Amino acid sequence: MTKRRRRIFKEVFPMEVTPPSSLDDDQRKELLWESREEHIVSKWAEDCRERSEKHDTKSKEFKVKYRLIGLPSVLIPIILGGFSPLLPCHSLEYSLGLMSAGIFSGLVMFFNYGKKQVEHSTFSNKYFNLVTEIEGEMSKPRKHRIACDVYLEKTKNEYNALVQSAPDL
Repeated sequence: MTKRRRRIFKEVFPMEVTPPSSLDDDQRKELLWESREEHIVSKWAEDCRERSEKHDTKSKEFKVKYRLIGLPSVLIPIILGGFSPLLPCHSLEYSLGLMSAGIFSGLVMFFNYGKKQVEHSTFSNKYFNLVTEIEGEMSKPRKHRIACDVYLEKTKNEYNALVQSAPDL
């Protein structure tokens, strides 16, 4: 590139001088672990543990509902098929049985308990993973831990992301 082109390029795209980051600043001291930082991380871990348990409970609740509504939609046609020699296809009992199977199938699709169960189970695991990660880091001596400010920022971002994306309890 010629000098003239460089000058024009610099005029069109001026270079901004950014302040040095903390990595470039030799005078910056890292935030040391103290009891207040440990306390806030412990509070996050406790909240994650509670949320994990609540999501696990909700997951089990949806699993029971899915089975209670899903099984009749499968079993009723099987039973009706077994009694087909005894019940004529155009009888009232046969029609009511098929209608009830259809209603149960519709309820399964409408409420979608299976998907809700999986979502709550997934978030229960995600919260629990964050708890174990925090407990693992806090179990180390202070001098062997990740830098406090870096760890606080990382954990806060993970915690906030989980809280914002988790399904309602």
